Amino acid sequence: MKKYILLIFATLILMAFQEKKEEKVFICKSVASNRYHLKKTCRGLTVCKTEIKTILKKKAENYGRTLCKIEAKQLKEK
Repeated sequence: MKKYILLIFATLILMAFQEKKEEKVFICKSVASNRYHLKKTCRGLTVCKTEIKTILKKKAENYGRTLCKIEAKQLKEK
């Protein structure tokens, strides 16, 4: 019985210290760009003439970027 309690306690401790996986998104590094994309193959990114960079979603939102309208529409349809 003590072993089971210890095992459960150890599991809970390990789960508490797991890092949360942050969502990565894609942005065009153009100065005029103001959207982020969930997929690198998004149609909205095809017009990007500069580098496409992968960053954290939270960071993209801190830069004032919003979700691509094309992908937002696709999410609503699902």
